[in-house]
Amino acid sequence: MLSDDIVLSGHCYLTEEQEVKIQALVSKMRPEIPVLVAMMKKTNVKQYGNLVIRKDYALKYFPCEDTKIILQVPRRSKHWQCSLYIRPGGRCNLYMGKFVRENRVQEGDVCIFQPISKVNARGLTLMVHVLQKLSIGHSPGGRTATVSNHKRTSTKIASTSSVKEEPDTNGEEVSSSGYEDHGSSDNSEGTSEPPFMLADTTRLTQAQTKKVLEKVSTIESERRIYVAVMNKSNVRRHHSPYLSLGVRYVSRYLKQKYAAGHRENRSGITLVLQREGESRTWDMELRHWSDGTVISKGWPSFARTNNLREDDLCLFKVMENEEPLKMMVYIIRREKCLA
Repeated sequence: MLSDDIVLSGHCYLTEEQEVKIQALVSKMRPEIPVLVAMMKKTNVKQYGNLVIRKDYALKYFPCEDTKIILQVPRRSKHWQCSLYIRPGGRCNLYMGKFVRENRVQEGDVCIFQPISKVNARGLTLMVHVLQKLSIGHSPGGRTATVSNHKRTSTKIASTSSVKEEPDTNGEEVSSSGYEDHGSSDNSEGTSEPPFMLADTTRLTQAQTKKVLEKVSTIESERRIYVAVMNKSNVRRHHSPYLSLGVRYVSRYLKQKYAAGHRENRSGITLVLQREGESRTWDMELRHWSDGTVISKGWPSFARTNNLREDDLCLFKVMENEEPLKMMVYIIRREKCLA
């Protein structure tokens, strides 16, 4: 039986052996605020994994607005700076990709989040104790005690809201939501990349950033998602619209593919776009102009058919192992991003 100092995250099912180990560890901690225990799932440990924090826990112990949170591990001076992202309804998302990678957190591991500072003007710090799956395997005889937070709620609820990892942008993007340039991805603060990239001069409003993060969290992708904010040149009716792709995005994710195709076809390479949830595809041409790489031929039809307007958001996901180059497009209408 777990004590009131322990609160379980959603869908956290523990074996008897795990309960014993967690209870022993928490008893040594003697936490002032209850700890939050979460079983790591695939969505938590993938490249841009995020942890959804239960609403009552977040409301009681976490800030009520987006802010920064620090993650630490015992006996290490390094810390990982994250951003707390508050979702509609009060739940939170904790994006902890770099923390997961550097601490080798895997699916099935148990993370115990221990608040070691209260919410104040300087934010919140959480000590994270990681119990590896291999060290806390099945209990003897394979008996499992399935304990969920729906059956065991505590009046004490720890502080760990779903957070969004404060990214290392390498100068690739800055948005008004708190994505700031932190330089090298190997900096001492352990910052990590956001799950999306913008055109090189684009900035998002806070409302746009929230909607993008909401959508990106539902997209399975090994690469970062490219986000374009529609402007006049992308959607104009009386002249041929086109879409420019960010230089850094092309260099990082498309350069090799583009270079190989461009050697074979000097006029450009074929790009296929498909909208989420639809079977129809649009054939495009990806060309290198003097001022960058653009989607030209075929884009006017895509923009017109999908009724794109200024300030709509288009999210592009590269489809792996597709020939020719193919991207899935997710559209967020401007009305959804009104503050």
